[in-house]
Amino acid sequence: MQVILLATDEQRRLPPLTNTLPAPMLPIIDRPVLATTVELVARAGYKQILLSLYARGSQIGAYFGSGRRWGVELKYLTQREALGSAGALRWAGSLLSETFLALPGHSIYDLDLTAALRFHQAHGGLATAILAESRAGANTHGAQLDPDGRILDLTPAAEAAPQITGGFIFEPSVLHHIPHGVPFDAVTELLPQLLAAGEAVYGYTMNGYWNPLDSFAAYQEAQQVYLYSAYYQQVPAQATGGPAARVRFPSLEARSIAPGVWVGHDHSIHPTMQLAPPVYIGTNSWIGREVELGAGTVLGSNVVIDDEATVSNSSVLSNTYVGQLVRVEGKVITFDSICDPETEATILVVDPFLISRVGAAAEGRSLLRRSVSSLVALSLIIGLSPLFLVAGLVALLNNGGQLLVRSPRVGQRIGAPSAHPRTFQLVNFRTRCDNGAYQLGGRLLERWELQRLPELFNVLHGDMDLVGVKPLRPEEAARLTEEWHQQRHEAPAGLTGLWYLQTDADSDLDTVIVTDVYYTATRNWRGDMLLLLRTPGTWLRRRSRWSDPPSLVEVDHVRGR
Repeated sequence: MQVILLATDEQRRLPPLTNTLPAPMLPIIDRPVLATTVELVARAGYKQILLSLYARGSQIGAYFGSGRRWGVELKYLTQREALGSAGALRWAGSLLSETFLALPGHSIYDLDLTAALRFHQAHGGLATAILAESRAGANTHGAQLDPDGRILDLTPAAEAAPQITGGFIFEPSVLHHIPHGVPFDAVTELLPQLLAAGEAVYGYTMNGYWNPLDSFAAYQEAQQVYLYSAYYQQVPAQATGGPAARVRFPSLEARSIAPGVWVGHDHSIHPTMQLAPPVYIGTNSWIGREVELGAGTVLGSNVVIDDEATVSNSSVLSNTYVGQLVRVEGKVITFDSICDPETEATILVVDPFLISRVGAAAEGRSLLRRSVSSLVALSLIIGLSPLFLVAGLVALLNNGGQLLVRSPRVGQRIGAPSAHPRTFQLVNFRTRCDNGAYQLGGRLLERWELQRLPELFNVLHGDMDLVGVKPLRPEEAARLTEEWHQQRHEAPAGLTGLWYLQTDADSDLDTVIVTDVYYTATRNWRGDMLLLLRTPGTWLRRRSRWSDPPSLVEVDHVRGR
């Protein structure tokens, strides 16, 4: 069976949560909801997945990459226009050559794929709709079934009828019923057309948890279901409370420091904090003095909870600051809004002392991280001092005293998201004349990237980190006009990084930006250590592929940057 996931984000859901995120990227315990579906498919043994994109698809591609992180291979299908859930299948065309599963990327499915496929094959219909028990308030259609499970008719959502989730198992011949190049919805248009044509369409009612994430109440419920499922799975004899629904595989990307308490990397938690499990605290979070975290609390990455604040049964999304003495209970919090799941009301907050966005300086560059980078840079400067001496003499003898060349680079954004990223002067040994021709020894320095040695002083000065995003020229940074591009500025520029390992000097800017955005979204200190350890091997491989650049270059040209 083939698998296609529909992550086209054609309809904006749950604003303001999706003002800057596509719906498939909505965080469920600090991970995109689409990741839960990718894991579901991978766990069932399907390793090749088609992923259909349209609006804001670059953010999805930057996060998921090739899919190797989940042990799958992702193939992206990018639409040029909105085509609806069925139109997206028609767009895939000949790629869907056998029985295939289609699931929306913005919903949660705890679905037994093996049982669903067995049902479809046993009944032999053209289509099998994935159904779920009725959810109060869900804006979906119901299905009338005969005793054999065949769909007789569609009905408006009703308490007694199983609901159509938007997931299907189709035979490839269904594509002949979908017009090409026009918006066409699978539930409201394709299913009625199939029924009217007398085609055999069946409904498989899933036993597991399903959530369409179509309201704040549904979103908050999903957070609680995942958190309490992990809690009950970890300590079934001690866990109490929470929603009755459960998921079978509640994956949490954090370590458990106590029963029902999960904490991400690079956190700072004051010893006077009090909490009641279950609680999830994301990566790079800061918890102040005498903070109280109640049961059912989910804190995303880069969250700051200031002194004496109280958060209970709430979700605080990434990059959010909650001020001193603020009390939050049963809410969904972003950096500029408070959403009430019970009333579906949203309040925008303009007082930065209550709720605001965490500045980039507080998001990841802790004093410990900065100190380690400086210490390692200083150690490398001392250890490589003979190379500094040789490279410096070569550059000095050929330049009449002009030993170094400085060129502007764009670094990390410090402060509000509207602030401009800071610039700094990248320092290298001079290797070329004013006309771009090599000076004596310059070609050798560039081939072995020895002209980059002075960049360690940039690290020591605090302009860069050892590991980070690629330092861009100002004219390159000026070309980053889309909102998702700006995420790369949340990480510091790096002497090395994922950009160094996965791109080369000939890579286009789009490739570099996608790599940088992916790194920024997934960075942690363990990953940085791995990138740092892999850098020498990459350096050697880059030398074997090295070739002379054009003879005429800019004066500040630096090979490999």
